Amino acid sequence: MNTILKRFLIVSSLYLLAPSVGALDLGNKLDSGGVLMPEDAVKVSGEASSLVTSLQDHLGVTRTQAAGGAGALLQLAKSQLGASSFDNITDKVSGLGSLLGGSGEQSNNLLSSALSNISSMDDVEKAFSALGLQSSAIEQFAPLVLNFLKGQGVGQEMLGNLSSLWMPESSA
Repeated sequence: MNTILKRFLIVSSLYLLAPSVGALDLGNKLDSGGVLMPEDAVKVSGEASSLVTSLQDHLGVTRTQAAGGAGALLQLAKSQLGASSFDNITDKVSGLGSLLGGSGEQSNNLLSSALSNISSMDDVEKAFSALGLQSSAIEQFAPLVLNFLKGQGVGQEMLGNLSSLWMPESSA
């Protein structure tokens, strides 16, 4: 497991065990952005910003959770489909690199580090858990991300590949 992610999980666990009244309420900590990453530290550019906003609106998640969840799914696609295939997606949708922490923004370094080693659905589940999301949230994120990419002109074949990758049981 990525060293940064391990440290992050340890610090988050310690914070939750702190002897303060609000320390046991992870939902409030995520809403305030204090545990994982401040909401204003999540820099999303281009059309990817509307994806993050859509995920927030439809799923009731924080900006950090929306960007991190979408980023985890996209990082899995990048690692499984290869850089050249993934470039076909990023060529159609501006700002997707910022969801992977690849925008060059220093504030996205934590997001980039947390997502850099995702190469399996198990890794995606771990990322969702680190964001304070249930693994079942993947089933809610994936169709919204796919629909967004379809609206941006990503081809049907690529959407099928992504669907198989992100929702393997439903594509069989």
